[in-house]
Amino acid sequence: MSPLNVYVNEGFVPMVDGSLVYHRGFGDRLTRREDPKPALAISPRVFTATGQVVASRSYPLAAPVPPRGRPAPLRPDPAFQRQYLARRAYWASFFPDRTLIAETGSTISILLHNNLPQPHELRFHGAGQAGADVTSGTVAPGKSKLLEFPAPLPGTYLFTDPGNQPVERTLGLYGALVVIDPGYAWRLAPGGAEFERQWLWLCHDVESNWARIASRGQTVNPITTPAVPRYFTLNGHAGFQSLAVSTNEELNLRRKQDTLPSGHPRETDMRNFSASPAPGAVRTGQLVRMVNAGIADHQLHYHGNHVWTVRANGIDFPRSNGRVSPQGDVILQQWEDTVQLQPLERKEAMLPVRRPPEVVDPVWDARTEDWTYPMHCHAEPSQTAAGGMYPGGLVADWVLAAAPAPESGLPPTAEDQAHHTFRSQVDFASDQPHEGSPETEFRQRPDVSVELDFFNRELRFPDGSEHDVWSFEDERSGRGLPGPLVRMTEGQLFHATIKPSKRVHTIHWHGIEPDPRNDGVGHTSFEVSGEYTYQWRPDVAERGNPNRGSAGTYFYHCHVNTPLHVQMGMFGAIIIDPRADPAAPVPAGTRRHSLEGPLYDIATETLIAPYSIDPRWHDMNHAAGLSGEDAGLNRFEPKHFFLLGGAIASRPRGDRVWAVSAMKANVVAGTKKPTLVRMVNVDYFPTLTRFMDAAGRPARIAELIAHDGRPFWNTPTPTGPAVQPSVAGQPLLTSVIKSGAAEKFDFLLRLPAPGKYTIAIDFLHWITGAVLATRTVTVTAS
Repeated sequence: MSPLNVYVNEGFVPMVDGSLVYHRGFGDRLTRREDPKPALAISPRVFTATGQVVASRSYPLAAPVPPRGRPAPLRPDPAFQRQYLARRAYWASFFPDRTLIAETGSTISILLHNNLPQPHELRFHGAGQAGADVTSGTVAPGKSKLLEFPAPLPGTYLFTDPGNQPVERTLGLYGALVVIDPGYAWRLAPGGAEFERQWLWLCHDVESNWARIASRGQTVNPITTPAVPRYFTLNGHAGFQSLAVSTNEELNLRRKQDTLPSGHPRETDMRNFSASPAPGAVRTGQLVRMVNAGIADHQLHYHGNHVWTVRANGIDFPRSNGRVSPQGDVILQQWEDTVQLQPLERKEAMLPVRRPPEVVDPVWDARTEDWTYPMHCHAEPSQTAAGGMYPGGLVADWVLAAAPAPESGLPPTAEDQAHHTFRSQVDFASDQPHEGSPETEFRQRPDVSVELDFFNRELRFPDGSEHDVWSFEDERSGRGLPGPLVRMTEGQLFHATIKPSKRVHTIHWHGIEPDPRNDGVGHTSFEVSGEYTYQWRPDVAERGNPNRGSAGTYFYHCHVNTPLHVQMGMFGAIIIDPRADPAAPVPAGTRRHSLEGPLYDIATETLIAPYSIDPRWHDMNHAAGLSGEDAGLNRFEPKHFFLLGGAIASRPRGDRVWAVSAMKANVVAGTKKPTLVRMVNVDYFPTLTRFMDAAGRPARIAELIAHDGRPFWNTPTPTGPAVQPSVAGQPLLTSVIKSGAAEKFDFLLRLPAPGKYTIAIDFLHWITGAVLATRTVTVTAS
């Protein structure tokens, strides 16, 4: 077998705003710095088990490619109206540039040519024996080296140049290796999750200042010149280009093929990825391989569907006997709407491609168009480009395909309606669709309704500082921060009327999954200038079914110029309670967390929401950055750090900041039930929550029971009922919780004795990981 020739090249790459930024990259042909189209990314290659190297954007090689990336289903599902059966082991998947695919049994053979005046290296992280790295070693300028190694176990791997860590990979020297067993080409691994098709997402951050220094032949010192990324990409593109709404139709097509998931709704069951409802069909979703080649901590937030995460860094999550790692990660297959990806981290998750669970029946039954939902990083500075132009950063969409026309036997394989396109990111950012007071389609009579009006005023914070705040108020709340808490029960019809009163706003119900009109995202629906009533119904749980139910903790926020508007304070908590079970009444003063969840004490139920303020942001105007000016929204530099929240049953009203530094909690004894803490990270940076006893020692007193609005589940059998870990005698006890931006964790405090305990929350920098501040809550247990 002849090796694949790979060249370390350099050149200038246009960013989403048109700026040319110096890059280095692994290319598949030799190009020079001045080349107008330098080869800085390998086009996809497949190393086959028979010893060939095949240039192909799709795999399996002999499988048909889905039109415009969207797999057509086998046929309508006879058991579920307006849903479809996914074809089993049929469609190929497209892969983006920078991807190498290797079949099990192949040998990866690469001849690396260093075309630059400094030494470089090619390293495959974790691709060797026992998870060791495989490297070419340093290759001198003008020299070449052969790197050969057997394909590792099936999975997702990252390759980079680790030189001057992390500078060379930030300059563009990175890519992904996907290893697939050809005998199980539609599975993550033999015996692993089966999928309809798969997607690869490569996250990356572009540091223009580092690029400028390197372009002059100088060495970047990442310590003396700290990284401040200015562009954030997914599969090499950002903003309107990544979303396939540019006027470049060839680029749009490639993004639909290799970046933007799309499929027809189907019934899925996360207990069994291989159930066959009919010959040639499977009840499964689409696999997303997420890789962070960048330097920032990213938070991939999916609208419309939670994803079921099955693997991290090559380690399969178990279906039972879960645990919490010493670093605070939950090691158990789980539902997530916001997936944390730290630098160099890899995760695989199943996107169900199912009916959004909170959409009301009449809206679903009348659907005739594609429904488009965003996926974006919730570390919000990454949503900008050149310091502004939201949504211009690390962003994608996924599409729930339309129902077929009545006369057609099957649904169309791709969208059949032209979409508005934009000439530039400035056009896109400054031309989001506005509507005055749009109609609520198929409006029902609500069980719970609220009116959320916009306000802005200066508020005094616990550290004595005063800051201009934008947020929401209702008729009883006063003008406080966070906005009013929204609470309801599974199955209740919910209405929320927004009255912006100042320019345009929306409300996105983060983790709640209705139709796009009621999801509150401008570029997939509209921004509201008059008023609009959002409508949705929380999904109702079924015993033993991990796919149903929405009882848990969420939050709402404005999705207009989101980096700025959320930082200004336009957010509040959402709590969904389970339906009462008449056959199992609960004791007075207690409530269940979910249908099959544990009981907790109502009086001590507590909200904790880490939040920090960059004062510079609070002097900006509503549309800062949208017209292409550098508003500095890629630079979040917080100076004030807070823990918002407190005892939910006794939240004070009025024009004030609701913050918590002390709380009461129960020691379980007799009829006393444990204290439930609902933690929502409304900050843009990750946090580390530590639990300590009176002596300041780590204490495993937090029992994690839910994440992102869904209980943790043990799913040991493909057809039997799922059980929650504590019911199975496998509680997720921990002394530490790692949380990224917009993640939600619900935990019970399991306190061994009366006394004082401490919950300490470290605010971590999203690039360096340095502790910027620590805020504590003193817990008095009795």
